[in-house]
Amino acid sequence: MLGEAAATSGNSGFIMHGAGGATKRSRNEKHSTHTYTTTGDSRRQDSGRFMIDESKSPNSGEFVYDASAITQHNKPLTETSSGGGKKIQRANRRAIKPIDCGTQFTGNPRNKTALKPGHSLMDWIRLGNSGADLTGTGGRTQPVSHAELAKHDRKEDAWMAIRGKVYNVTRYMDFHPGGADELMRGVGKDATKLFDEVHAWVNYESLLAKCYIGPLRNVVTVNLTSDTTKPNPNSKLPPPPPSFLATTKAATPNLTAASVSTTTTTTTTVTTNTLPDGKEPNRALPASCSTTSIISSGSDDDSLKVSIPIVPRFDWIQKTADLTLIFYTRSLANPGMLVECDDDRTGVSVSILLEASVQHRYRFRLSNAIQWPCTVRNSLESGKIELQFGKEVPALWTAFGDMQHERKENCEMQLYEYDVATRLEITHDSCALLLQPKSNRLLQITPVGYHVSVSASIDGEYVSRSYTPVPAHSVGTDCPGTCVPLLVKSYPDGSLSKHLTRPVPLATSLQVSQPSGNFVLSKLRYHNRFALLAAGSGLTPMLALLSYLLERNSNRIEHVSLLYFNKTEADIWCREMLENLCKKDKRLTVRHFLSEADPPQDAGISDQDPADDSERGTGSSFSRGRISLEIVRQLTTPGSRSHVTYCCVCGPKPFNELCLQYFQQTEHNPKHLHSFQG
Repeated sequence: MLGEAAATSGNSGFIMHGAGGATKRSRNEKHSTHTYTTTGDSRRQDSGRFMIDESKSPNSGEFVYDASAITQHNKPLTETSSGGGKKIQRANRRAIKPIDCGTQFTGNPRNKTALKPGHSLMDWIRLGNSGADLTGTGGRTQPVSHAELAKHDRKEDAWMAIRGKVYNVTRYMDFHPGGADELMRGVGKDATKLFDEVHAWVNYESLLAKCYIGPLRNVVTVNLTSDTTKPNPNSKLPPPPPSFLATTKAATPNLTAASVSTTTTTTTTVTTNTLPDGKEPNRALPASCSTTSIISSGSDDDSLKVSIPIVPRFDWIQKTADLTLIFYTRSLANPGMLVECDDDRTGVSVSILLEASVQHRYRFRLSNAIQWPCTVRNSLESGKIELQFGKEVPALWTAFGDMQHERKENCEMQLYEYDVATRLEITHDSCALLLQPKSNRLLQITPVGYHVSVSASIDGEYVSRSYTPVPAHSVGTDCPGTCVPLLVKSYPDGSLSKHLTRPVPLATSLQVSQPSGNFVLSKLRYHNRFALLAAGSGLTPMLALLSYLLERNSNRIEHVSLLYFNKTEADIWCREMLENLCKKDKRLTVRHFLSEADPPQDAGISDQDPADDSERGTGSSFSRGRISLEIVRQLTTPGSRSHVTYCCVCGPKPFNELCLQYFQQTEHNPKHLHSFQG
């Protein structure tokens, strides 16, 4: 269907290559035996002979052939393997069918069709990179139901689903090597099976990346009668427990019709396209049943959700030089992690924090020694965690070793000893610190929005305070993977902050806890317009959140507005980094508010409301003032160009309380607001 345009065998007019590259021959050499190499499965000939007239070749320097011009004879070919192609020894008989080099053909003779000039694979790539909207939705990702997909079944309005992803293939019709009719076979429906039958090897995700509309969703019907508890041989879902029935019946009267519709047979069909409060968060919510809830995960009513424990699935892969341990959690699980390596470098312990009080602990005894530290790749969207270890001795192992797994609930908070390894001044009263574990065999990953507790013994008194680790690129210096990067403000009356930021000697023997917090990353899934309100050191949780939001691929962010409140310009943290981020990604705007100083003269200043982005464009700007009801109202008023659907707040306690008060006065949904508490 999508054709071989994305495969190696994308041109049916192809060049035959010999062992030394393209074979160049005199036109007088018509009766000698030659070896050619063909590439691509679609041209593989299991028997027969290639009968080719070289005298009709349009170019003297190379021979171009049409795959449909190949004639087979009964005498088999002699084949030898060479490199990535197949050498075919053939005799001197050649049939004639020259190519019209002005016309493009497909590589598969079965679905061969002529493409118009300017419709090659490279032309399609150029069109995708031109900025043209190939989705038809303005580039906004949105879930698509089966019913909605079926409406787009015409050549001039063609949508197609492959492996749960919906693409607008309208513009691709004229570029499809198999022709529009072949592509139309899969339009308006789930074409996964048809696609796999024709050319499953084609990298459709890359080919149609600019046509992606959104995920294909399903409508899940759950029978809430007492008969549901009986096994149904035709059902693929387990019956809900009695506690679920009781909870649902009690909660159903409080739901709006947009959230749950109940028929006379008490069968509840979940088609959640709006939030329970009746407001749309900018995007239709998919009603597919999640792995942790029988009711749609788009519902904000926690009483309807039946929690299913998350158990990470383990796998491993290896190369000669490295070993990778893989843990599959769940999309947006936002895991924390602690990795410890034994001195002999064959023992590895991995603790994965998936919920506030639940840990999954893995103990590995590897077959051979590995190198430390490991490289961590944590994909928040997919829930996939990869720990890559270099092998001490490069070789392929027959097995990774042994593994033990246990699940722990209500675990006691573990403390680990760290030293300040690097201190870097970032403002007149603040420093970037790199905390290094004393054992040097420890690596800790903090979930987005979580914090750690840092403690020290100062003048015989044990002092503790919470700090939020920041992304490594935020500290302005190289940060080893085993270090915990912090931004710390030194307060005149803060014994711990002064102890941590002292220049000489650097602080040692600090007790650092495992991550803790209550931020639920999955609540951001269906929102794509955000406001982050930070005051002073309250910027720290916003930095990791910003990185996640701007890198998110599913339901891509439309706009993120960071409102950063400080006393003076000299108090601003990470100013250069934020400005560079604004230049790099136009979806981000940063608004600086100074309470005790006028904005710098060279800064972007506007007389309009400081929260309104309508005429400022993107980038950073400055205003004089503090947090106010008017600023919050601009963010929460539907229809406003600066309107957002989800807000996060972090700063000193009075700042947080004032923000929450203003959001309450504007009747902003509290479920779409998170306040980070230090």
